[in-house]
Amino acid sequence: MLPKIQPALSDYYSDNAEPLKTRLFNTIWQNYQTKQTSTNNNAYSPKILDTGTAQPESFNFYSEHCCYLTIADCIHELIQLDWPEEDNPNSVILKKIQDIFPATRIKYDLILGWDSFNYINPKILPHLHNHLLDFCHKDTIIHGFLLTSENYPSKPGSFKIISADKIQHSVSTRQEKQHTPLTPIAINRYFPGFKYARSVLMRSGLQEFILTRK
Repeated sequence: MLPKIQPALSDYYSDNAEPLKTRLFNTIWQNYQTKQTSTNNNAYSPKILDTGTAQPESFNFYSEHCCYLTIADCIHELIQLDWPEEDNPNSVILKKIQDIFPATRIKYDLILGWDSFNYINPKILPHLHNHLLDFCHKDTIIHGFLLTSENYPSKPGSFKIISADKIQHSVSTRQEKQHTPLTPIAINRYFPGFKYARSVLMRSGLQEFILTRK
């Protein structure tokens, strides 16, 4: 059963007249297409874990590429998490993360984090990392975007996949807040099972990145 597709939100607007040109995302899909068209892998179907909400444009893209897809729709709940004041807070926060999106036996090829890591409490990111490892095999890739400005929208953006090299990004019209930007060094510290493999700074100020397993 497909998840419910979210309607357009009135408090979002497109921050770019043209979609983002996503070089790294495009490279990932070129590699998947190579596997799909090779003689020994003609039945290959990449397994995708999308942490965002269901978007019609993205569904069209996934359908065209014959993907196994899970829409977790967990970003909003993850950014609401605060560090617990209870005894044994590590166990408490891990349980909350597991309740938001339970682990399965499926190991995904690609996890789409979008811009969520910028908004999740930094103390919680290592525990999210530990949970995500349950979804990974040795070649799993995490794809996302870092916000490089100290002032950015008060909540995560919306991302719609138009094609492998074009993603439409919409941001909240609500008041911007001041944040300390998340850096590649911090990502490496919070996600020790991965390495910050590649990144591309975009004209919009977003930094597209991929993490690969160590």
